[in-house]
Amino acid sequence: MNSSYLLNIVLNSMNLVLLPLLVSYPLAAIDTIPLNRTFNLIECYDGQLYLAPRIGQSIFSLVAPDSLDPISFTDDISYRIRNFKMTPFAIYINRGKVIEKFFVASGNKEIIYTSGDISSFTMTPAEEVILADRQTRELIFLDFTNQVKFKIENVNVEDVVWCDTMVYALTTSAINQYDEHGNLIDARPIPEQCTRIFVADRKIFVFTEQSNYMYQLDIDWRRIEFPLTISDICATNKSYIVLNGTGNILYIYSRDDF
Repeated sequence: MNSSYLLNIVLNSMNLVLLPLLVSYPLAAIDTIPLNRTFNLIECYDGQLYLAPRIGQSIFSLVAPDSLDPISFTDDISYRIRNFKMTPFAIYINRGKVIEKFFVASGNKEIIYTSGDISSFTMTPAEEVILADRQTRELIFLDFTNQVKFKIENVNVEDVVWCDTMVYALTTSAINQYDEHGNLIDARPIPEQCTRIFVADRKIFVFTEQSNYMYQLDIDWRRIEFPLTISDICATNKSYIVLNGTGNILYIYSRDDF
């Protein structure tokens, strides 16, 4: 028996031992909500769920399982929505090359920032925007007047979120955690390259749209598998809400299951 054969046996045995520690069983949803149109993005804000298509003229508020209330902000049929954030009086929308602020009451719009490739943005409770500019390879912090407060350079950020006074920036190989002043607190390698990050309950999740699993970082990484593909995820006080890959069903999961 040659040494390479023995090595393969040892490696396969190690994989069999380690696999149950890395992969969880598919989670069971506690409820589902079919939607009467398709979406790509969801946002939970102030106890309300909002949904948006990738290209569209409105963002929709989920009023009831079979009722969606549109908030229309443009006549442009090719209006692109890369991601969005809700506030009490306005909606911030990343169009990929510009971040716009739409005032719901007046219908006016204001340009917050422009660039060639804005991959994502997030907001502080004071409505200060933090954005990822892939064209310049910068993470940019704006003040409340939308002027550049400071920048973190030479970082290629795919997605960025704010949670509990911290900024979580997903790069191609790691999650960089910054404080509100831009100081790097931690950098944690990710199990594989992903495009989205989600943070809740002091737990960090990364995934790629249209995959059927995500990785959760608590103390160590673990892989969570779903019986569906994923478009987006958000959190309410008691639940995680997953928009499926085809964008027409919401799956409700208990936070206790994660």
